[in-house]
Amino acid sequence: MTTETIIANEKAIETPIQPKANLIKTILWLAVILFLPQIVLAFGSGIFFGIQQGSKSTEEGFNLWFASVPVLLTLTLMTPLITLPLLNKATQAEGWVNRFEFWALKVIDINELTQWLVIGFVFWLISAFIGEWLQLPVEQFMLDLKGSSISVSQVILVFLTICIVVPIMEEVVFRGWLFSKIAQTKLGNIGALILSSILFTVIHTQYDNNITLVMIFLLGMLLGIVRYKSGNVNYCIAVHMLFNSLAIIALFFFL
Repeated sequence: MTTETIIANEKAIETPIQPKANLIKTILWLAVILFLPQIVLAFGSGIFFGIQQGSKSTEEGFNLWFASVPVLLTLTLMTPLITLPLLNKATQAEGWVNRFEFWALKVIDINELTQWLVIGFVFWLISAFIGEWLQLPVEQFMLDLKGSSISVSQVILVFLTICIVVPIMEEVVFRGWLFSKIAQTKLGNIGALILSSILFTVIHTQYDNNITLVMIFLLGMLLGIVRYKSGNVNYCIAVHMLFNSLAIIALFFFL
């Protein structure tokens, strides 16, 4: 091997790997994934409401109907029908095996799952204690959820949406796709953990209290750590489901 070849090889080793993802494009894709389904469903809801009401349809009536909790929860259940194709397009991977790998959806180990669930439960207890200690008021969004749940079917709708569908979709988007995308940029895994948590907090506009938003950010950080340490988004989904379930149970039975 010549001296020139050795030097060339050393330079190749020292050359940093170029990022495979563009951060700006990733953020733009995230906006499309989050907001396009809402726009499409809002437009479709307007058509449905107009057909249903006929000549009685008014803009004020539609706004009241659209803002009702049962309608919002039902539309949330429908969101994955649009979100998943967009997520698939944004992933740019061939075959579902590669997509699941990119989203970090892997086989669950019961022992590891149990450990993360215990950590998630402890985090929920701490957050609940802080809320009681600071005497934080219950968010209006949560009170609306409780007030609208006057039948068994509506309670089931709340649990199905808040405790199952929302955790799955948010974790696949934020700790799955988004984390992997940001990790491919110059920010790396730590940047992915922090930025995905910030963006996760930003989308929770239904909450008004700043301390609540801080707790959501910390939850996002915890879920990001689960993703970073385990490399498995299924654990993130499980912890998120547990956290939301405990919050809804506390809302319905203890507040």
